[in-house]
Amino acid sequence: MSRQITQPVNQVRLTNVAVVRLSRGGNRFEVACYRNKIVNYRQGTETDLSEVLQTTRVFTNVSKGQFAKSSLLEKCFGMHDEEEVCRLILEKGDVQVSDLERNAQLESTIREVASMVSEKCVHPVSQRPYTMAQIRDAMKMAGFMVHPTRNTKQQFLDCVRLLQKTEVLSIERAKMQLALVFISSGDGNDENYVMRRNAAIEMLLEAGVNENDIQAPTTANSNRIVFLSDPSLYRQVDAIAREVSVKGRVEIIQQCVTEEGDVALGSELERRALQQQQQHHISGHAANADQSMKRDVNSLDDGDEQLSSELQTRLNLKESTDDHTNDIQSPESRAANSRKAQKAAQKKSKKAKRREKEEQVERDNRISAEKTRQRERAGRLGLTDNDGDNGATAIGKSEDANATGGDAKPCNTCGGAFTPGEYRSHFRSDWHRYNVKLKMKGVPPVSEKEFLLCDSDAFFD
Repeated sequence: MSRQITQPVNQVRLTNVAVVRLSRGGNRFEVACYRNKIVNYRQGTETDLSEVLQTTRVFTNVSKGQFAKSSLLEKCFGMHDEEEVCRLILEKGDVQVSDLERNAQLESTIREVASMVSEKCVHPVSQRPYTMAQIRDAMKMAGFMVHPTRNTKQQFLDCVRLLQKTEVLSIERAKMQLALVFISSGDGNDENYVMRRNAAIEMLLEAGVNENDIQAPTTANSNRIVFLSDPSLYRQVDAIAREVSVKGRVEIIQQCVTEEGDVALGSELERRALQQQQQHHISGHAANADQSMKRDVNSLDDGDEQLSSELQTRLNLKESTDDHTNDIQSPESRAANSRKAQKAAQKKSKKAKRREKEEQVERDNRISAEKTRQRERAGRLGLTDNDGDNGATAIGKSEDANATGGDAKPCNTCGGAFTPGEYRSHFRSDWHRYNVKLKMKGVPPVSEKEFLLCDSDAFFD
């Protein structure tokens, strides 16, 4: 007789639970919520409690299913309405963040940081932005880890610095297009605008703005300067605009200046030519500095000529030593490495030769012992011409095969030829297996007559 399985019909199983906990009056109160819904409720995007709470009951322990009593709610919250108590716990309680919610939050932060890097950073040469996929791969290669509580803007700046430090990606902040507008003084003096513009340009150059990024004024009495600036210089530019000698304000024309559209051949050639000119300009400055140092050395007094020549000689020796350090050290290091490799190879070859000699001696001893045993057995059985017996057996087998039809198959181990039926049975025979063992030991095989005369102990030697 089958027994009926009774199940509780009034039991509510809480699955996919996130707990919000609040301590009040020395007691702990908890509510069971759905995952990924608490943040939406606190942000105001979700207002329906039935979509947030799994049940409107208030617990003292959700995992054990212990409900809070009405008297305890009245004592701690001053009300009996459990729905209002649930709202209060949702607003002020501590959230037990689940692994899914934590992963979703981290993924959202990573996406925001990568989006900001893609929007606000460009390639230094082409001035074009990277895609989101390239940025995320570079962040992963550089080992950038997001922080769940830090500001997204600060994490964006840390990510850019890390990418520049590790050189995983050639990247820089996109420049801002700003306009410094001079406030009119009311006197209509054009020379005043010119003086203020010149003073502002000098201050901008001192602050770090590139001279090529400052646009030429459209008119002589223009009351604004349009230029490109790094975002990190915005505060300094704003301070310059507030100077007494400038008296202006800063306007943002474009937040991020990037190259858009298809690549034009003419613009690309102009950009590369400009880059080469800048490199030549830098190298020319370095050459002028070297020439000035040489002139200073040559303009020393006659009494200090010996000292200067000695210093120059030391300088040249140091430069030559620095230039050829790798060339001098690399052959020695290569020679040392080759000597170590040769010694290691010699050790290995010696061990291998010693091992080969030992194996050859063991093989020779095994073959000689087997031959001695064969001779003793042949003498005991009265067989002196083993080769003749082998040949006679092989000839007999071949003659039998020819007589049967001529389609004979030879056995290279035992000798002789067999018909197709005998050939298959021969390979299953103990005689063939015994000869295979002898062949593996390096001992000549025995004839079928010798094998039949062997004692049973020979199979286990």
